[in-house]
Amino acid sequence: MAFVIDLLCFLVVPLLCWRLVRGAVPLAVLPILTGLAVAIAADRFGFDKSVLGPSPLGDTIGWLGVLALAFSAGLETRTTTDHAPRLDGRLVGAALAALSLPFMVGFAAAVSGTMDAVLARPQGVSPLLSAAAIGLCLSVSALPVLVGIVRELPVADRPLGHLALRIAALDDAILWSGLALLLFLHRGEGGAPLPGGRFPIAAIALIAAMAALRSRIGRFLPDHPAITIALGVAYLAAGSWSTATLGLHELLGAYFAGAMAPKPLAERLRPELVGKVALFGLSPLFFAHRGLSIDGAVVTVAAIGAAMLLLLIAGASKLAAVHLAPPDASLPATERTRLGLLLQCKGLMEIVAATILAQAGLITPTVFAVLVTLALLSTTLTVPLFRLATGRTSTQTAAAGR
Repeated sequence: MAFVIDLLCFLVVPLLCWRLVRGAVPLAVLPILTGLAVAIAADRFGFDKSVLGPSPLGDTIGWLGVLALAFSAGLETRTTTDHAPRLDGRLVGAALAALSLPFMVGFAAAVSGTMDAVLARPQGVSPLLSAAAIGLCLSVSALPVLVGIVRELPVADRPLGHLALRIAALDDAILWSGLALLLFLHRGEGGAPLPGGRFPIAAIALIAAMAALRSRIGRFLPDHPAITIALGVAYLAAGSWSTATLGLHELLGAYFAGAMAPKPLAERLRPELVGKVALFGLSPLFFAHRGLSIDGAVVTVAAIGAAMLLLLIAGASKLAAVHLAPPDASLPATERTRLGLLLQCKGLMEIVAATILAQAGLITPTVFAVLVTLALLSTTLTVPLFRLATGRTSTQTAAAGR
């Protein structure tokens, strides 16, 4: 019965709300918004939110869904190159700028202490590590959600969308690498011993083998649906087990397993389908439960104000980075603006990153609530802002042609 209630509250209700608002709010953000709304209502009206969830089975399904979502994000980095611009130094520079400028601004905002009322670091955590965690979340570009947005763009806007995907794929890889580094440094800071024994050695050997065989075994893999699915599950399980064994996080391994999959295997696994099933069918329970886990008391006017201020800072720095270091020098200013608006989308990857950082103790529950609110606002505003910029560009073009 608990699972049925969980399913109704955090899978069926968000879907009905999405149909009610006729898609004005992205379906991807509604489950966590529902969970957050329940958490706030429970605090304000004093009822027990645990009667609605999470259920053990719902937790398991949601966890499998977010593992599959991270895996599909890794797979996307292997397949988005088909329609994307060629990778060159200027494109890499643009990706680094689009990631590093928001990171530095977020890092400075956190380490300066000007927003300590809501961005205070956890007790015993280095201020530099905590600030780096916040900066990393502000620099995210949401690859899985962005893929869905680009697919819905008009044909004329697809080239710009594919350019955004190329940059987001590079930024995503740096994000997950940065998360791994932060967790490793935090583990050392806490005095936790590095894992020893045979299992960690086996985990390192397994990761090394996956990386070494990435481009060598693709032509030997049989093209059979059952074998393809089995290999995909094996890669996902191997990556998740390896990083968990090394004391990091299973989601890091899930992402890198997808990124290290042979390209033929990644294409046969159809990451867009895996991502859709995970995003809309399984992981909503995970994200709803993350929203539900937030203490409603920390969602104050100050926290919401901080989220809006950080959204403005992160979005402005992302736009500035694209204008200062565009992937193509001939890209007009209006196109740079539209590209920056796509890249500022945080999607669910920021929530995944914030969840990992909160579980590791690198950010406080209040900071987690602020980052979740920021991600919800950013994702919801992406398409309307992009359409607004597109409409203005079309108007200016038409006026110039008269």
